[in-house]
Amino acid sequence: MLTRSVWKFLLVLCCAASSSLALADEFPNKAVRFIVPFSQGTGPDRLARLVGEELAKVWKVPVVVENRLGASGHVGAQVLAQSQPDGYTVGVMGSNISVTAHLMKSDTFVPMRDLQPLIIAGYGDMTLVVSGKSRFNTLTEFLDYAKANRGKVAFASAGIGSPSHIFIAQLQQKTGTEFLHVPYKGTAPAVTDLIGGQVEAFFIATHTVKPYLASGQLKALGVGAEQRNSHAPDIPSFAELGVKDFSTEAWYGFMLPTGVPAPVAEKLYRDIHAIVSNEPVRGQLDKFGLTMRPSTTAEMREFVGKEFRRYGEVIAQYNIKAEE
Repeated sequence: MLTRSVWKFLLVLCCAASSSLALADEFPNKAVRFIVPFSQGTGPDRLARLVGEELAKVWKVPVVVENRLGASGHVGAQVLAQSQPDGYTVGVMGSNISVTAHLMKSDTFVPMRDLQPLIIAGYGDMTLVVSGKSRFNTLTEFLDYAKANRGKVAFASAGIGSPSHIFIAQLQQKTGTEFLHVPYKGTAPAVTDLIGGQVEAFFIATHTVKPYLASGQLKALGVGAEQRNSHAPDIPSFAELGVKDFSTEAWYGFMLPTGVPAPVAEKLYRDIHAIVSNEPVRGQLDKFGLTMRPSTTAEMREFVGKEFRRYGEVIAQYNIKAEE
């Protein structure tokens, strides 16, 4: 026979479950905000605006995109983490969070604690490029020269602690090379100097490389991935060129502040998954350079965890610090 205290406990559980289910049924009943830690026109921003537009049609409420810039995406991630965990604030994030979580440590904001994964929508990767006038025509030639001339090959990045900087360190780790790292403030000035011959190599987003190759301004030595990229199928992957277990693959997806009720998180996941799996939407995102492979929440949690550990090892090995 159940005691009064047990009955009371069961009643509380039932009420809580009913409340959560009702919350999910009613969600959303007001505007939802998408926090994007990058500027307009970037991959995360385009993903946010396209998905937000489609969700607004389904939900019959506005989806407002807010670009919260700063510290390589760290500022926007912190805004997300400090938001009310009710599902009405969603972050459209990327792999940068796995880098900045190591470089910008704080007691008040720990990304892997204060953010919860929801869904990866798609992936992008980067291609190692050299000037069209470069002495290098193949990845093997480039790496052999770098091994014979340690610390002399000027390799550009988009900034200290940027993904392209991390990929340079990873390449050194995997191939036993040592480059002269030349950090820039963004991609555009790095590409300008690469074309002009002031630096010798750079990692550039694969889907943006075609015009440079067609004009002869740049040469592509390989895509930093296990497989070729559908946006540039003529460029061989690092894996097929003999550099195994090296990846510049970056994810683009959605995260929540930790503590969003499970029924609400599940509804967000289902609705976003349905939209990014829709062929017309997939086609538009493909044009932005995303390779669409929607994940489950568990898959995202595992992928981000592995990425965080991998980048942490590289950052520690090469003593990479955030730019001040």
